[in-house]
Parts: sequence; C-alpha cells; structure tokens
Amino acid sequence: MLWSRYARIGGKMKKFLIILTFVFISLLGFADNTNVGVRIPLGEQKVELDPNVKILMGLTKVENNPKDKKLVQYVEENLAKKGVVKYSATINLKKGAAEVFSEDGVLLYEEKLPEEFMAMISFPLNFEDDKEKVKKMLKDSYENPSYITISKNNGKPKIYIEKVMGPIENRLKTTDELILKRELTEAEKKELLSLKNDNLITKYKSYIESEISKTYQNNKLVISQEINNLTETSIMYDNDNNSMKKNIKYKDNSLKNGTLKVYINNKLSEEMVFENSTAILLREYHDNGNLATEIPFNGEAKNYYENGKVKESVSVKNGKREGIGREYDETGKVTKETLYKNDKEVKKAK
Repeated sequence: MLWSRYARIGGKMKKFLIILTFVFISLLGFADNTNVGVRIPLGEQKVELDPNVKILMGLTKVENNPKDKKLVQYVEENLAKKGVVKYSATINLKKGAAEVFSEDGVLLYEEKLPEEFMAMISFPLNFEDDKEKVKKMLKDSYENPSYITISKNNGKPKIYIEKVMGPIENRLKTTDELILKRELTEAEKKELLSLKNDNLITKYKSYIESEISKTYQNNKLVISQEINNLTETSIMYDNDNNSMKKNIKYKDNSLKNGTLKVYINNKLSEEMVFENSTAILLREYHDNGNLATEIPFNGEAKNYYENGKVKESVSVKNGKREGIGREYDETGKVTKETLYKNDKEVKKAK
C-alpha cells in the first residue's frame, strides 16, 4: 500500500543518516580502528573522535595527557624531520592491552582494554570444545596490527590507515585515508574537544576535505565509502558484483539539508529530500526507470503503475493523510475512494 511506504519515511531517514554518518564503528580506537573519523566506545551511548584522527588534528597534544606524551613527541619529531611519521597499533590479548609502536618497534603507548571488551571476546571459549581454534580466530581478528601513516598532501594534514584481519582463507583488509582542509587553530582544537555527539560530528566534518574507506574480502572490493566536502558516497558489492550505492549531497555545512539517492546496479531506486534532518519528500522508482512512488510531507502522495499512470493518490498534511484517497485502474478509472482525517480512515466514499 502507498501509505505503508510513507509510514516508513521517518525511520528510513534516521536509519540512512546513522549508517552514512557512522559508516564504520571502532571498538578500540588505536588498535581496532575501522573508521578514520568517529567511533562509538563499547557499552557507551556517545560518539568520540578516533584517537588517530585526534593526533592528526593536534587534539591529543591539547589534551596534554601524560600517557600520550611519548607518542605525541614521536609524531611531532618525525613530521618536523622527515615530513612523514609511521607507527603501528595492535591489541595484545595476553596482556589485555592496546599498544602503539614506533616504526622501529619501540612501545609508545599502552592502555588496558575495557573489561567488557575482554569478556566479550573470551565468551566463545566457554562453549567451544576446540579452544585452540577459537584462540587462533581471536588472534587473527584482533592482534594483526593497524599501520598508520601521517603526512601532508599539498600542505594539508593527511592520515592513511591499513589493517588486515581474519584467517588466511577469509582475509579482510581495510584502508582509510583522510585529508583535512587545513591545520586547525588552537581555538578550533579546544572547541572541537568540548563538543559532543551530533555537534561533534558536524563540526569535525566541516574540517574534512576528503575521506575514503575501502574494505576488501580476499582481495576483492566489497565496500567503498567516500566523503568529499558536502558529498558522501557508499557502495556495497556482493559476490555476483551486484552493487548498491547510496549518495548524499548536503546543501550546507549543517549536514541537515540535502538529498539522498540510492542506486541498485547503477539504476536510481530511491530518492529522499530532507530538511533539518527530516524527510520532506520520498521518491521510489520502478526497474524501468519510471516513478513508482512520490510522497511529500505536505501535498499529494501518489503511487504509479510501471507505465506511469497513477495507481493511488491521497492528500498529505504534516506527514498525515488528510482528505480523500483514491485508487485507480490502469485505464485511469477511480475504483475506490476513502476519506481520511488526521491519518485515520473515516469512511469509504466509494
């Protein structure tokens, strides 16, 4: 039914924005980074900047935490001398710690892992008879290091992160590259550190020139995601090379206004216009490219046959059905009329 589509519009909008804002979630920052920009700590309902990106942006130095001093100094010295710095990060399951090492293998940073995380990853050991197999799986998944490179791209701060995980027969590789528009001022760094959740993400993204993340499974690209100024693109591929592409174009740096388009195998499937993070128009398309559904927040919602003729129509006011809804056969003849008031069916008019 036409209206069941509209009933999903709010949920779809929220879901899509969450997916494309928090494209990947990192549990452990340095050691288990799967997104360049943001992460959600395990068991917490908040968003944080990834520690590697905080180093890139100069935020870690401003925080002035003694445990970060050796790492920050190593980064600054190498950037000053060579214009590039490399380090690696890993999880040491035996010690229950996240560790960061210099290019020469010197320990620069160490932090105990959350108890919740250690309990979560050791949970399968309680039920699996072949404990050595499980331990190997955990080691392959978590102890392979991430390799981080910080440099400049035409004078703009740049970070590149590469990580390989999983067993040889099903190896996953992720690569992340982020370039800032410029270096942040001291005031901007302090402001960014003071922000939380949505405000943090919005401000953080305003400093990003481009961000590219790719995931490979057995050397085959399966996910590609890119942020370029006010455009965000995500493409997923299946084993048969079918693809689903999601593209968001924002109107401004508030990231609350814009258009989302979804393509299946390069054919436009769905389109959504949003203002102030609220969907105001949804369009869906038939496989032949013709419009299938058009649902505004205010106006006339319509459902179409594949030949382009109207199948259903109903007036919408503030996201609710209001007035007479009509159904048509393929000749254009009205077959049913229903009166709606405040989104509820009052009576069948015909």
